[in-house]
Amino acid sequence: MKNNYLIYLISFFSGFLSLAQEIIWMRLISFAGMSVPQTFSYTLALFLLGIAVGAQIGKSICSKNVVSINTLGHIFILIAVVDLILIGLVYWYLNVLGTSILFLGLCVFVCAGIRGIIFPLIHHVGTEQAKTGAQISNVYFSNVFGSALAPILIGFIILDYFNTQQTYFLICFLTLVIGFLCLNAGVVKKVVVVLGVGVLVLVGLSERIILELSKGRWDEGKYPSQIFENKYGFIQVYDDEVVFGANVYDGKFNTDIFKNTNGIERAYLLTAIHPNAENILVIGLSTGSWVKVLSTMPNVKKITVIEINPAYIDLIKQHPIVSDLLRDNRIEFIFDDGRKWIQKNQDKKFDIVLMNTTWHWRAYASNLLSKDFLNFVSHSLNDTGVVYYNTTESLDAYYTAKSIFPYVYKHRFMVLASHEKQTLDFDSVQKNLCNLRDYLTKKNVFLGQECILATNEIMKNPLLSYKEIDFSSLGRKPEVITDDNMIVEFKYGKGL
Repeated sequence: MKNNYLIYLISFFSGFLSLAQEIIWMRLISFAGMSVPQTFSYTLALFLLGIAVGAQIGKSICSKNVVSINTLGHIFILIAVVDLILIGLVYWYLNVLGTSILFLGLCVFVCAGIRGIIFPLIHHVGTEQAKTGAQISNVYFSNVFGSALAPILIGFIILDYFNTQQTYFLICFLTLVIGFLCLNAGVVKKVVVVLGVGVLVLVGLSERIILELSKGRWDEGKYPSQIFENKYGFIQVYDDEVVFGANVYDGKFNTDIFKNTNGIERAYLLTAIHPNAENILVIGLSTGSWVKVLSTMPNVKKITVIEINPAYIDLIKQHPIVSDLLRDNRIEFIFDDGRKWIQKNQDKKFDIVLMNTTWHWRAYASNLLSKDFLNFVSHSLNDTGVVYYNTTESLDAYYTAKSIFPYVYKHRFMVLASHEKQTLDFDSVQKNLCNLRDYLTKKNVFLGQECILATNEIMKNPLLSYKEIDFSSLGRKPEVITDDNMIVEFKYGKGL
């Protein structure tokens, strides 16, 4: 009976640690691949293939050798050593040769292959004495339970306390601990030593893998000056100004229309085209620069900001340009999925819905670009309200907006859509810009001639009606984006 409990424990950790390591590799490859949806299928396919090859090797071992719990211990230790070698090779490769999805995929295959060996051996040892249905199912259940628990424990808890690299090492050392538990001599002493070394490594090692994957993403050869990491993902900061989210450009800290390093005149367009807005919804906080611009509108009573990653607040606290947003009592920050929130709050109405949409080819982009979601947005707008979001050059996004809204306009790469006709003329834009005022300091944003100069910046890019949008560069008919077809991510996406 004692051995039964031990084999159940070993089976549990076999499944748990395998899936835990898969989550970490998935996270690394998704980051390296800029969160395109194909990274999931790519990683999963290689992992399953590796498990299948490893299981075949395990079967061969069972048929040719006497397998005991001691054997399992040696295999677990081998797995941990191989995992440590793999992460070392990844660091060397990234540092010397640069990012390679193919190389990372090869590492996934090897990692899964070596871990795939263990379960046939566990099953062989666990059912050697009693080949009953109950015993077989108990061994399987333990493994499946561990596999099911890993995504919950690692994805929702551990990654909020440890970074990706630390979690990887934690999994390696837990694998070593299980290996030593399977051995007979000096078990307690060895476990204590391994845990002690593991803690020292976890505390002492600085993050290097994500840094190497981030190198040169903004500027040749440059590392990010800061990385914020939690279970929701990564935020990289370059030169204390440029922000990347999960390894793709996300924005810059800037509200100066004359400096305009981030296309901030697009945010000022909203202040000019809907000057009487009182209730505003922003989906996606990013640097907070756009929210800061909207907060200067004279009639605003409430700005609701929906952001999935609370680390953006920590980032904003450090930047004086936007940090006073946290002291503005009109602004409410809600940490939730934007789509889910707006579905749950269809009774709330807004004058402006601004969506800081990510790149259209990234995973889950359809959640904000699809016809299905725009239906929810349409019901959340007041009669005179407008929705404004970035298409990131997806012409299908304009076509999709037109399937919901009678009036659709193009401003640079932005969609402006509403149930009423919108106009933009120099005099009204100038007048509205002159009325913008910082809520806390009560100072006007633009003074005197600055109103005219700022108006010129906005009017440089015309507001094109839907009929004026040129779809010819597509080389095909535009298509409506839906939750089901996800064409921006898959059919016409960036790919690996």
